[in-house]
Amino acid sequence: MLSAPHLPNEEQRIQELYALELLDTPPEDRYDSIIRALRAVYKVPIAYISLVDRDRQWFKARVGLEILETPRSISFCGHAIAQQEPLVVPDLTQDSRFADNPMVLEAPHLRFYAGLRLSGPTGQPVGTLCMADTVPFEKPFDDAPLKELAHLVEQQFQMLDLISAQKKLLEVRAQLLQTQALLQNELRDAAEYIHSLLPTPLTESISTSHELVACSELGGDLFGYHWISEEELAIYLLDVSGHGVGASLLSVSALNALRRQALPGICFTDVESVLCAMNSAFPMEEHNGKFLTLWYGVFHTGRRELEYGAAGHPPALLWQRPGGPCTKLVSNQIMIGAAADFPYQAERVRVQQGARLYVYSDGAFELDSPAGESLGIQGLIQTIEKNAHRSSQRVSAIRESLQAFQGSADFVDDFSMIELCL
Repeated sequence: MLSAPHLPNEEQRIQELYALELLDTPPEDRYDSIIRALRAVYKVPIAYISLVDRDRQWFKARVGLEILETPRSISFCGHAIAQQEPLVVPDLTQDSRFADNPMVLEAPHLRFYAGLRLSGPTGQPVGTLCMADTVPFEKPFDDAPLKELAHLVEQQFQMLDLISAQKKLLEVRAQLLQTQALLQNELRDAAEYIHSLLPTPLTESISTSHELVACSELGGDLFGYHWISEEELAIYLLDVSGHGVGASLLSVSALNALRRQALPGICFTDVESVLCAMNSAFPMEEHNGKFLTLWYGVFHTGRRELEYGAAGHPPALLWQRPGGPCTKLVSNQIMIGAAADFPYQAERVRVQQGARLYVYSDGAFELDSPAGESLGIQGLIQTIEKNAHRSSQRVSAIRESLQAFQGSADFVDDFSMIELCL
């Protein structure tokens, strides 16, 4: 007896067989119906689909056979997968390769065998579609029906590959959705943390109102104010270039440097010193090319003077009295981190009792209407003045007016604004 050979590409063949995930699975009608058709066409008692494993052949579908598998070494199918064309043996007892095969000498005492190899989705031979009989096949053998039915089996293998690929895609999609949900939760937690850093509104001699609306989960805007002394209130708003996690991390670091007065050796009532120290502490080359704009001011309540300076930031807007003219507190200086040792300067302005000061980011005025009209700072001034008559929640009303102007609730850039009634 000639043992069934192993093929030169045996490892690739085995990998493809295992990828089908058919070995040792229950019967399926889509395969059973094909072998029933094979048996009916050729009028033989035995038909089966054999999957040729490393050391065994296992029958995915069978009719006329009681056994589920045999050793590969004695299998006829192990020979059939080694050739392109059908292996047809009309009388097994007359073929030296099979005459002393246990399947011939002992039950089921086979005499006829015909089988055609079955290829997997990538073309590797994984098994055979076979038929057998206990008497020799004496008529001319027409292999056309065998080839057609084998093609049907291979189509089922192709479907398995598609189903398997779809299953894996669904698994990957489920994993991605799970990861996305986790990231969304973490971003939501981070956004809540960012908002927790915003100051509590003041309600006594000085009152404040503010809003921060990020254009993404995490933005680059942050602001704050705190009492340096009983008569000195620090006010600051910063805007880091870009959006997302990187911008948010830098904005938190910069904000903490201001609100915790964490710049060594700096007097935080000295606006010029603060701007210079921030410029030294946050150079672009050490922060992934990111810079920040900053408006920083100190209001001296005793002498009612506002000292302020801006580093690449839009001018604050001051109304000495509601309904009066607007003063732009211009301070045209380079942004923080762009140029080492830049000599920042401070400006000063006297502030009347009951004046309103607005500090904001560029997301509050760099807006376009659906018709393509740009708002600009002058448009922002007009928007603030239209809402000046309101007794409360003026910042919310200003934000809603800006959203109406652009025809969308979503801002292109972060929207930040502080109103201080001084």
